[in-house]
Amino acid sequence: MNRAMLIKSLIRFGIRFVPNELPAYRFFSDSGHFLVRPPRNFQIDATHVDDIPVLWVNHKTHCSSRVILYLHGGGYAIGSNRTHLELAARIARAAKSQMLMVEYRLAPEHPYPAALNDALKVYQYLLRERVSPEKIVIAGDSAGGGLTVALLQTLRDKKMPMPAAGVCLSPWLDLSCSMSSLSKTLKSDPLITPSRIRFFAQHYAGINDRTQPGLSPFFGELDNLPPMLIQVGGDEILLPECRLFTKRANKLGSLVELQVWPGMFHVWQFAASILPEGRQAIQKIGMFVRTMSPV
Repeated sequence: MNRAMLIKSLIRFGIRFVPNELPAYRFFSDSGHFLVRPPRNFQIDATHVDDIPVLWVNHKTHCSSRVILYLHGGGYAIGSNRTHLELAARIARAAKSQMLMVEYRLAPEHPYPAALNDALKVYQYLLRERVSPEKIVIAGDSAGGGLTVALLQTLRDKKMPMPAAGVCLSPWLDLSCSMSSLSKTLKSDPLITPSRIRFFAQHYAGINDRTQPGLSPFFGELDNLPPMLIQVGGDEILLPECRLFTKRANKLGSLVELQVWPGMFHVWQFAASILPEGRQAIQKIGMFVRTMSPV
């Protein structure tokens, strides 16, 4: 059994002990930060943008003037900058970039559009600080990946300066869950099930139509977006929406590169410390960011 298969077996076994209830998800998510290794040779500064907690994560030597605005995953209801610190630091080093992590408000206490509004505020802050849009890349994983695309669509619709690129790790693009619920990879995905993903969609969407673009960027206009990189695992139930999103966006003239990693699971980059495919994926992210935003 290779490492990826072993990790998937452990995920599949462990998730059986997590009931489909918010307190349970938050307990395990909050406990998970103890498994996150503090990144070495990084300067980490906590501050606020208005009332939004943010975290600057900068390598002491492998850094530049470009900035990655990072939006963590967690189904819009769990997760934090703390749980995603190691992942974000690895991406920052690979991209030779500054990293600004956003602690957006979580559902159900703060349903849509709270997360999107917070992400927009932090992007506007970077512009006020005279960070050139050509030096900004927006990135995120899972729900944060969907939020990345929703933010890009919002910036375009508001006719605001667009960032150099977007990066999405296993993005959740369709909160109607119409495609994921019928995915051919249902049995191979060790983490996400239709009932679990609908649970999180309900909390964030509230009474809103789940097909509106701010919630499900899959259903939004896909033209005139900056270049994007999407990485998704071959075993994920999110694979069909990522494929169709890429096909539609490229047909409309937006440049989207889709990397499907055979045998990989949801946000496998998290396991980069023990999984070669995680490290390789992050290196490809770094190369994409450096290419799209040269310094």
